[in-house]
Amino acid sequence: MKKLLLIGPLSNKHDATNTGGVTILFELLLLELKQKRIEYDVIDTLKDNYPNPAIAFFSSSLQLIKKFKNYDYISLQASNNSLLFLGPLVVLLSKIHKKHISMRKFAGNLDDIYEKSNFLKKLIIKYVLKNMDINFFETKYLIKYFYQMNDKIYWFPNVRQQLVVPQIPRTFNKRFVYIGTINQEKGIDEIIFIAKKLTSDYTLDIYGPIRESRYSKKIFSDQNVNYKGPLAPDTVTNVLNTYDVLILPSYREGYPGVIIEAFSLGMPVIATRLKGIMEMITHNVNGLLIDTKDSHQLLSAIESINNQSYFDLSTNALSSFSNFNSEEQTNLFLKRIGIGI
Repeated sequence: MKKLLLIGPLSNKHDATNTGGVTILFELLLLELKQKRIEYDVIDTLKDNYPNPAIAFFSSSLQLIKKFKNYDYISLQASNNSLLFLGPLVVLLSKIHKKHISMRKFAGNLDDIYEKSNFLKKLIIKYVLKNMDINFFETKYLIKYFYQMNDKIYWFPNVRQQLVVPQIPRTFNKRFVYIGTINQEKGIDEIIFIAKKLTSDYTLDIYGPIRESRYSKKIFSDQNVNYKGPLAPDTVTNVLNTYDVLILPSYREGYPGVIIEAFSLGMPVIATRLKGIMEMITHNVNGLLIDTKDSHQLLSAIESINNQSYFDLSTNALSSFSNFNSEEQTNLFLKRIGIGI
């Protein structure tokens, strides 16, 4: 059987609640490979699992040099940093050992990073993309943007498994929830604003690790915000299922995994008009779209949902999940890199 080497971020060994979306996606791919009995090995790139970032880079590089020649296919599961620092090494080793290489780029902001980069950084990104046998991007707008550099490029969206079979139709009890990191660019200020405006028949809770000092349990308590603390990744779906609507008023996103988890439950989403999110949510079909940094639109969207509109939104949200089913996307990934299943 052909052997696969994957380079990507494993779960945080020190704090399971401090596990980002990129790690969740990578761990899910490993689970799918294990279930399909695909032989693979992993080089961990999560810097939090090493004493410091420099050691993380040198350790990952040394492992890569040592292991590269023993595998038929090598896949870089790349954050921005691993693209820049490990990507050139993967390309160089592929030329020496004549191996098949691919890159799956997480997140949806590589176009912005490329536009704002200096000459050297642009050169590295272009070199890596051009020399990969195949590139996978999370969003369709990134495929369009980078197609000219390498036309062997495919969509590999953020994905999830359907861990809970939802009871459909869902009932609407005005229970709204935010799940994500607690920092300003996630729209937390807008959530605080509307929490004071909603009537007592609404529930609005927020979950997640606090990332900025401007927020704290005491500040949330003083603002009458129901802050519930961080969640372990394997509890998110079950917690989501106790609510009716997910809200995500972020200023910057790719394809948020929490939206996909909501869709898997038939749960509509209120989110901001960002490029990635607008590839996931159609306004008034499977959710509602609002402008960034607009508390009044967020409040109006919440108050606009009633029993009838909720039924339609919920039904369409569940139908939308098929685009982000992990098993289907993993099968396509293996087929495209040349590993039969």
